[in-house]
Amino acid sequence: MKNLVLFALLMVGASAAEASLNLPTAATYESGRLLCQDKYKDLVSFEKGTYVTVPVDYADLSKGTTDVYAFFSGGYDPKKETILYFTGGPGQTAHWGLFRVSMPYNVLIVEHRGVGCSRPATVQQLLSPSFYSSEFVARDAQKIVKSFGLDKVTAYGISYGTVPATMFGSLFPELTRSVILEGTVYSGSERLWSAPHRRKLMQKMIDGLPTEIKAKMDRISTQYGVPNTWLSRTARGTLMLNDGLRNLRNQLMSLADEKTYQGYIEQLKDMYEPLSYEPHILFTMNEVPYTMISCRELGLANPGTATSDALINGKLYPAPDEDSLNNCKQLNARADQTYFATKYPLKVPVTYFQGSDDSATPSPEGIRHYKEVPQGFKQLLILVRGGHNPNLSNIGNEAPGQKELFAYAVAGKAVPAEFLKKIQKAQELKWVYTSKNAE
Repeated sequence: MKNLVLFALLMVGASAAEASLNLPTAATYESGRLLCQDKYKDLVSFEKGTYVTVPVDYADLSKGTTDVYAFFSGGYDPKKETILYFTGGPGQTAHWGLFRVSMPYNVLIVEHRGVGCSRPATVQQLLSPSFYSSEFVARDAQKIVKSFGLDKVTAYGISYGTVPATMFGSLFPELTRSVILEGTVYSGSERLWSAPHRRKLMQKMIDGLPTEIKAKMDRISTQYGVPNTWLSRTARGTLMLNDGLRNLRNQLMSLADEKTYQGYIEQLKDMYEPLSYEPHILFTMNEVPYTMISCRELGLANPGTATSDALINGKLYPAPDEDSLNNCKQLNARADQTYFATKYPLKVPVTYFQGSDDSATPSPEGIRHYKEVPQGFKQLLILVRGGHNPNLSNIGNEAPGQKELFAYAVAGKAVPAEFLKKIQKAQELKWVYTSKNAE
């Protein structure tokens, strides 16, 4: 699979897919138990993970069971509250943990069914579209929470993880202290992938560039043969980070230097080359679950879906993703259960962390989720010029007050206005805050 990016918080739509997936056969297939209890046991033994047996299909128990892997990142302390973490992707593994700094919580990480240690026993199950469902992921998590004897958890989802986190909080309010959504997916409509908000931000930036820079940008495709989606794909990575749009502009401005320009072109060509190695299945995106969920629930199987933009004469135009559509057909994964968050109303407290310039889950979609899904207390924090993980990245960077800000979200409590002013001054960042007790 081309340019499958290893990024700890990999988001929906991070990279384009090859025209054909390299699928396992009965002879080459390795189950999650084989991978994590035998072949790579030394890599995950420190997690002290466990398996919980769950139904393959919660509506048809005759289909049998499968095993789902879970572990407490950093161990379990009964005196601490527990965060139930849903990874992004879909199809992203979680053996890198979550927080890079010490936090006063237990972090329960569930490896979603079909992914890594949770790959099913047979290749037939792995390649069956009916095996995959975000609601199944949420229900699997409930089984795991109950198996550990936990009374309450805070459901925390990032990127695609906001989908099963929303479902968990909606389906199991009795187990849910609060829900935290960061980089929120509202629906599997074309706006998730095509993202007119992202295109508008990018086009405004392009329009403000000097004429000579825009001319050089056009020649990258017309003269040097790099696919005209290069800027869109570059932006997907850059705008994941806070202040990404400004950093991307600085990159483009540096192309005024001819040596830098030629080096940049070579880097772009490399971006479209197949990987020269096989990504480790326990530490990168798993392409079958990614494709199954993206096709069935997130609109990737719809003809004309655009996951990138083409740059033509200085203007951005949606570029239909035929490769991903072919991958959906290869797995027989049809758009038969499109996700809409409004199907899963939330009565528990909900906190949103959203970056205004997020390239993966556009901020207007997070705002729609905030307006339409919660039915109780809700609060929305938008980081101006923020990227895909505005809260988690600031925790990782030990930004002043960010841990305390997150603590309000974990508890499902409103962030005091004076506290927010204090940390904004300390961080030199601007958080736009709104809250409401929804009816």
